[in-house]
Amino acid sequence: MNSAFYLEEKRSYLFCRLDSRVKLVSAIIYVAVVATIRTWEYLAACLGFYIILLCLTGFPILNSVRRIFVPVLFAGSMSAAAAFANFYAGQLYASVSGAVLFLRALCAIVVLSSVIYSMSFRELVFSLKVLHVPDVLVNLIGFTIRYANILTDELSRMKKARKARGYSKGRNFWHTPTMKVIGQTVAVLFLRSYERSERVYQAMLSRGYGGDIRLLSAPARPGKKDFAFGALVAGVPLFFKVAEMGAFSWIMR
Repeated sequence: MNSAFYLEEKRSYLFCRLDSRVKLVSAIIYVAVVATIRTWEYLAACLGFYIILLCLTGFPILNSVRRIFVPVLFAGSMSAAAAFANFYAGQLYASVSGAVLFLRALCAIVVLSSVIYSMSFRELVFSLKVLHVPDVLVNLIGFTIRYANILTDELSRMKKARKARGYSKGRNFWHTPTMKVIGQTVAVLFLRSYERSERVYQAMLSRGYGGDIRLLSAPARPGKKDFAFGALVAGVPLFFKVAEMGAFSWIMR
């Protein structure tokens, strides 16, 4: 699969060489705990800590910003709607709930996107299988990634073909010929992707695919660096959650 998701050059970063199972489990714990934190200061601290940890492990943060732009924009719009939902006596009041909601979503987006981007497709499926995720769910995730890659590949080919024929888009989105070409592109894209996905599935069946996932080798044991990273990622939000509950103020009495 030719996609930025599967680049081998990512192996030069320490973050990408860490055990995929530890990263996946620690990321799930991180997101689950962050979703229960209600103080925006603690949420900002959790986010800042994780970004610092990514920098220390050599993760290419700047190259990954464009990948999370769309989900961050969506989370920001939803959070803004929640923040300015209070309307009283003809005046609009802002609330902290919007900032809390946005920081929760931002933490989840940054953590999950960095973990998934650092793993190859094989590592992702392998980790889910080793963690005893049901085969149905593993197959669903695997086929979703495969077919999403097929869609992007077909779209790239169609864009190159249009450019070779001298196509140039209009000045704005409402340009009638441009809208017509976009509509035709979407229709042809789904037809081509459906035909190609059928060929991919038939090729998998001819190679003995029966719906089950088999591991070719025994999983390697995670090292000390892997466990240290997982403990940091999962432990810091737990620390702030305990602090939010007032446990440390009770101890200091």
